Amino acid sequence: MIDIYNTITINGSEIFRPSEFDLKREDVYSGEYTTCTGAIIADRIGWRYSDIELKYDTLPDAQMSVLFAMSGANTLTFTDSDGSHTETVIRLGFTNTPTRFTAYDGSVLWKDVAVNLRFINVHN
Repeated sequence: MIDIYNTITINGSEIFRPSEFDLKREDVYSGEYTTCTGAIIADRIGWRYSDIELKYDTLPDAQMSVLFAMSGANTLTFTDSDGSHTETVIRLGFTNTPTRFTAYDGSVLWKDVAVNLRFINVHN
């Protein structure tokens, strides 16, 4: 097993944690409406993690297969200073087209990998 702070788990498969894995929170609102004076009113119902881009210079073929296999709702598990968290995410798509190449030792790698994820879970 790879060190828990160096990996994330998607649908039960460990992959490297991107170097820029900085999750931010955003508020989730419901019942938004505009008053007759033009003020916008909404009820805060909770928070969720903001969308994130998983970005890698290179990624081994087996780990890239995990990203390719993402379809519909997926589980993402990560560890931070608050402990281990499991969230439901949807893959929005690849930002660019990753390139497959073979290294000198014969291993298959992908370069310029960038995939966007949207967090679904709302917490209160």
